[in-house]
Amino acid sequence: MLRNAYSVKSVSSDAVISCVLGGISILCMTGAVVASYMYSGNGPAVVGLLGIGSLIMALSGIGFSVAAWKSQDGGFLMKRIAMILNILPLVLAVILYIVGWIV
Repeated sequence: MLRNAYSVKSVSSDAVISCVLGGISILCMTGAVVASYMYSGNGPAVVGLLGIGSLIMALSGIGFSVAAWKSQDGGFLMKRIAMILNILPLVLAVILYIVGWIV
């Protein structure tokens, strides 16, 4: 009998931690972008620290996501969401860096 891979009751704890880190990272990156826009790019050091903190959380979230993929626990959907949530702030940071470097 075939089982649906998305209806597994056990979820990897690494995937949950990765999702939380990814969500916080997205919120921090959004806050840094909004604050930087409000200060016209001349904000205090806290704005830069918020962005760097977001990147550190995203990188550690990717580490937890990789550990979740290696574990035998179920929850493939949660593992995919965790990886996507942690890749988004990194992609946004790279795009903003390239745009800031060109302009």
